[in-house]
Order: sequence, then structure tokens, then C-alpha cells
Amino acid sequence: MTPPKNKKTSDQDDEQSMSDEGVGNLFTGGAAAPSGALAGWAAAPSPATQAVPAAQPGVAVPRPPVVPRPTQELVEEPASPVSDADTAKPVGFYVSTNVANRFRKLRKQSDLTHTQIVFLAVEDAVEKGLTQVVEEARRAPKFQSKLFAVATNNSDLRGLGPVQLQYKPTRAQRAVIDGLVTEAGLPDHTKFLAVVLDQYLPGRRDA
Repeated sequence: MTPPKNKKTSDQDDEQSMSDEGVGNLFTGGAAAPSGALAGWAAAPSPATQAVPAAQPGVAVPRPPVVPRPTQELVEEPASPVSDADTAKPVGFYVSTNVANRFRKLRKQSDLTHTQIVFLAVEDAVEKGLTQVVEEARRAPKFQSKLFAVATNNSDLRGLGPVQLQYKPTRAQRAVIDGLVTEAGLPDHTKFLAVVLDQYLPGRRDA
């Protein structure tokens, strides 16, 4: 059976037209607009290029509520009274070797403490007169002049030396002795105690 002549020609024309259309779309870069789902996918922007909506002016941003803290009342506790006995502190002073030996000897022979011996020496000097005790403790100056006045030398007093002793007065007791130092005309605590101890302690006084 011989096929119809016109059918072959028609099939060849369809293949040719399909081939031309496909090749044309391939080399023209897809000039034809995509359709359907592909069209929507091509037009959708990427997440990276989506613009962040700007904050609208005048719109308050809500903040978390602030929970008030409970207020604490400061309670002032009354300060406990300080006894004067609690303020006692060791105080050092310097005397000669002779005065130190006499001081230690009296300490061993009696039940007196260092502080008590110092207080007895101070009381004895007050009874005798501080001015007299200090004048007796002064050594004659090496330079003497009938015409020119010689300055008082408070560094060359009987009783002074390199040996350190200690006693323990309270704050009030130390204040009393400081007042007596000023009354005696001496510059400091050490010189006053060295003088009154040399005058009071049993034994030979400093020459």
C-alpha cells in the first residue's frame, strides 16, 4: 500500500518547525517571556535583596515594664561608749643607762608596773615643782658668757640617753602628761619623763 504523498511532507514540516523553534530559543537567551510558574519564580526578589521596613517616625517603641525595688531604710545604730581604759596604747621614751637600770630594779623589787612607776615619778615632780626639777636636770653649758646670753640646751639634760622604756597610758592620761610637758617648758614627752624619772628613782642620779 502506498502512503499518501501529502502526509510525509506534512510530518517533515512539523519537525522542521519544532526544531527551528527550539534552536531559536536556545541561542537567543530565552528572549521569549516565560509563562506560568516559571514566570513568577523569575520575577520574585531574593531574600538578601528584600528591603527592611524603616521605622515610622513618631511611633514609640514599647519597653519592658520597670519593677520598682523596695526601699530600705537605713537604721543608725547608737555607737557604744568607749571606755578610756580601752584607749591605752604603749608609748616609748628614752633614758640613760643609769636611769634604765634603776627603773628595772624598782620594777623587780615592787609589784608596780611600768605605767605606775612613771605616774609616781610625774606626781613627785609636780609636788616638788616642775620648774625646779627641770632646772636641776640641766647641765652647765659648755660655753658661758657674762655679756652674751646663752641659749637653753634641752638636749643635754640629766636622765636622757639611748635606752628605750615603755609605759601604757590611756588617752586621758596621756593628755594630762602632755599638758605637764608644756608647763615644764620641755619640747617633748621623752625629755620630760627622763628628767622626772632621774629625780624620782632610788639610787644615784645622773651626774
